[in-house]
Amino acid sequence: MTEKTLFTKIEAVMKLTVLGSGTSHGVPVISCRCRVCKSADSRDRRLRASALLTVDDSGTGRNFLIDVGPDFREQALRVDLCSLDGVFLTHPHADHIHGIDDLRIFSRKNSCAMNSDAELAKRFPETSGKGLPVYMSSESEKLVRENFKYIFMTHEKGGGTPKLDIVCTDSYDEKNPLKISGMSVVPVPLVHGCMNTTGWIFIEEKNEEKHCIAYLTDCNAITENSLERIRACSAGGVIDHLVIDALRLRPHSTHNSFDQALAYADKIGAVHTWFTHLSHDYTHEEIGTLLESKILEHENLRKIAAGAGSVEPAFDGLELSC
Repeated sequence: MTEKTLFTKIEAVMKLTVLGSGTSHGVPVISCRCRVCKSADSRDRRLRASALLTVDDSGTGRNFLIDVGPDFREQALRVDLCSLDGVFLTHPHADHIHGIDDLRIFSRKNSCAMNSDAELAKRFPETSGKGLPVYMSSESEKLVRENFKYIFMTHEKGGGTPKLDIVCTDSYDEKNPLKISGMSVVPVPLVHGCMNTTGWIFIEEKNEEKHCIAYLTDCNAITENSLERIRACSAGGVIDHLVIDALRLRPHSTHNSFDQALAYADKIGAVHTWFTHLSHDYTHEEIGTLLESKILEHENLRKIAAGAGSVEPAFDGLELSC
């Protein structure tokens, strides 16, 4: 089942909302006067790439953020985000991590001065426990701790900082997935130029069948081992949705081109494939038209599209459910 709506609520056990579908500049790009940046189509306004996974765990909706970029505050307000149960980080580039300070709203660590002031401590209580779980690779953890030292330091003065519980995911795979809120989560190693990033596969058991959502950005290469991991995760079930990096038509040194993304999508075989991390080269409508012809070049995608499947550009506010 596919839902194409702008920030409307739907009933689903596992739902992914695309909070941002744009590249690192965002669209419109500052000072740009191209037809895409000046477009009146709301689907051409692309905040930095991010998504929100909502899981109905025993009747209680739990929210998990994928990346926390500089547009996170605006994205959270758009969807009226009032609770957050965890964050999955793909990598620590600015467009995916520089909204990290706004996680204070969901998990706060007080300074020594605040804790020692009874009135402040009462008005702004520190989050109990270890804080908000943030799942990432050890490579990402190293850079997060280096680049945001103030978060992990003891402060004598000033306000609060995000209280984060970093969970290293290096040891998890298709044979040993993370178990969170009734779903299984598997990290997928990706190649992003000269660095490694992490894609995520979210798996639920529904009517004795696996249903999966795969979120794979930022990347310009997916190794055969990673493709095998994706196939193993969906064995005995289906990948309902694949959200994959597809920057533009022209090749790029660190991101999939449209042709690269289509080739990987053909191998992965999701029912619905959605391009994200889009530049301002083409409008939403133009990308859709382009893909209609390009999927004919790929046998598996051609068969999927002939059935109930699709390959389309994502847009901010797109909601996908299993």
